[in-house]
Amino acid sequence: MSGLVVQPGARQLQGPLQQRLDIVASTLAELETRQTRQFFQEFATLLDHCLYQHYPLTPAMLEHQPGRWDWRRLSSSRALAWTDQLLAEQADQLDWLALSQNPALPWSAALIERHAERWHWPLLSDNPGLPWSSDLLRANAYRWHWASLSRSPNLPWTASFIAANAERWDWTGLSWNHDLPLNAGLLERHGDRWDWTGLSANLALPADQQLVGQFAAYWHWSWLSSNPSLRWSEALVAEHAQRWDWPALSAQPKLPWSPDLIARNSERWQWPALSSNPSLPWEPALIATWSERWDWPALSKNPGLCWNEALLETYSDRWDWRGLSQNPALPWSVELLNRYLERWDWDDLSWNAGLPWSDALIARFAQHWDWAGLSSNALLPWTEGLIADHAADWDWERLSANPALPWSQGFIQTYLDNWNWATLSGQAQLPWSTDFYRAFHAHWFAPLVSVHQSFDIQTLQSADVEALLQAQPNRTPA
Repeated sequence: MSGLVVQPGARQLQGPLQQRLDIVASTLAELETRQTRQFFQEFATLLDHCLYQHYPLTPAMLEHQPGRWDWRRLSSSRALAWTDQLLAEQADQLDWLALSQNPALPWSAALIERHAERWHWPLLSDNPGLPWSSDLLRANAYRWHWASLSRSPNLPWTASFIAANAERWDWTGLSWNHDLPLNAGLLERHGDRWDWTGLSANLALPADQQLVGQFAAYWHWSWLSSNPSLRWSEALVAEHAQRWDWPALSAQPKLPWSPDLIARNSERWQWPALSSNPSLPWEPALIATWSERWDWPALSKNPGLCWNEALLETYSDRWDWRGLSQNPALPWSVELLNRYLERWDWDDLSWNAGLPWSDALIARFAQHWDWAGLSSNALLPWTEGLIADHAADWDWERLSANPALPWSQGFIQTYLDNWNWATLSGQAQLPWSTDFYRAFHAHWFAPLVSVHQSFDIQTLQSADVEALLQAQPNRTPA
């Protein structure tokens, strides 16, 4: 038995304690609601945009000041509390092209049938929110846009479903669809209908040596050679050596690469493509064996090589140093940068994610960097000190778009006149709050901010929203 002893008064205290906690929670919630309401009273334009983006507007709320609403914009809303009744009552004001694409409607077969003459059927055919089924397709078989349906990932794809609509499909679109349950039986059943180019490229193709051989006369061999989903083997490569597109095969990362495979087909490879392929078994011996065949500019950009300082030194006169400067996989260090100081392309180095970025590294080569590249680089050790040290060098347009900066209200205030405020308004990573918005309210672009920030507008009761709207009786659609 447990040694826990419940004191006689514990149960009696639980009720009053819970009541006090409930009162505290209710008081805090009311305070937050009051603050949110006050915030949107101050910023009427932001209120409009946040309502469209984030608030579950109801039919009753839309009835107030009906002239204020942009019904085309509302038609795209995924937050609005859509009902069959709302669609029926506002049918003449709604944008049915936008509605046809909106997955948030209360979709049902009955709703689709009720407004059959209003939908844009090609757009409706691409909508992932519909309750897709064989019955739904059958009900309006002559309205659906079958080319769109054939490319859709949303349909209940089965062999029987495909067969039941064989005369309706766009077989080219179907052949490129990665969501089909492709197998030898399905390919054989509809052999003359398929677009074999699309099938050859299809990532859903379960193509082993047997399947490739079975349909050898049908494949588009260039696309098949590029398809990483094949079950590649040396036997598969050898069996169809005369059919493969060898340039495409040279770039194929999924081959069972080995020095023997490379040597056996040395006259077939396209060596520039082979030189770019990071999946080869890159060892010094392989590089040396084929040193006269490699495309050295392509090799210089390849992150798959066994990069070390000895390799760089051995072939220092063959490398393309601009390509090396773009390669994140080199053994980057201050010493390496110093050793080949005059060979690097410093513009490309400035964009290279692989460098060991530090304040010291940036300062050491300050006169060499492309500061636009540095300003865009999220991997720099961003601090307010780093930015202050090079304030005159940064590209502030690019800094404004960089999510990795040490964003804070004080930091933004320090460089108030340097920022691109439209770009900042689209930055979801900023420390958003009502106080933060208020601090720079004259600079923000409300439509851009409202895309990613709701400022808790969805916590307001409908009465709160209606009161806010009534305080602005003459506003027109935002």
